[in-house]
Amino acid sequence: MLIMRWFGPRRPVRPAEAAWLDTSLAWLSAEFGRDPLKPPPVRPADLVPEGYRGDVQEARTLLDAVCVRMGVDPVRVELELHAGPLPEEHHRVRAGHPVIAVGFGHAAAPVPLIATIAHELAHVLLLGDGRIAADQPDSERLADLVTVYFGLGVFGAATAVRCARRRPGMNLPLYAYALAHYAWQRGEPDPEWAADLRLTTRLRLRRGLRHLAYRAAADPASAHSL
Repeated sequence: MLIMRWFGPRRPVRPAEAAWLDTSLAWLSAEFGRDPLKPPPVRPADLVPEGYRGDVQEARTLLDAVCVRMGVDPVRVELELHAGPLPEEHHRVRAGHPVIAVGFGHAAAPVPLIATIAHELAHVLLLGDGRIAADQPDSERLADLVTVYFGLGVFGAATAVRCARRRPGMNLPLYAYALAHYAWQRGEPDPEWAADLRLTTRLRLRRGLRHLAYRAAADPASAHSL
């Protein structure tokens, strides 16, 4: 207990990751303002209807809903469902329209599907709208962070381990710490929506919130930069 009082709650990610997160969140705030933080975060029960089967129309309805939440005109985006192998890139542009490609099996699982849609729409906001260059090294991690900033981080956190095997996005500890920042910026010291997270992620989120609270108490000026 004495050690905890002296040093405070330990930062739940490596210093380089924490620095990247601080810098990237400040950049997102400058690019998109704080409006994305104002509405309640999206939870699975908000989007997934009873009896969801994952057919083309249901998948398109989910896409449209995520588009609206992220401020992307649904008319801009095409959705392809594939029975066989997917194209090498899940996000492509055809005749000026972003195309999101997913497999039918993936579409049948709504939480991973929403996570994929949100991530690819983040690329629309970042790459498609010219906010970053195509060769920016952290573009995948930044796209994951955009989904958190727009209130869809619960879905990405649920699939973070599996996605990390396929692309260099945020790992689970960084996702949880990003969610802690999101909750902190919304003034939620004990967010109700954390119940939708897996236990490990929920514990990491709470650890991140304890660290942010300690950091703000030790340096009140830092609270405004989170």
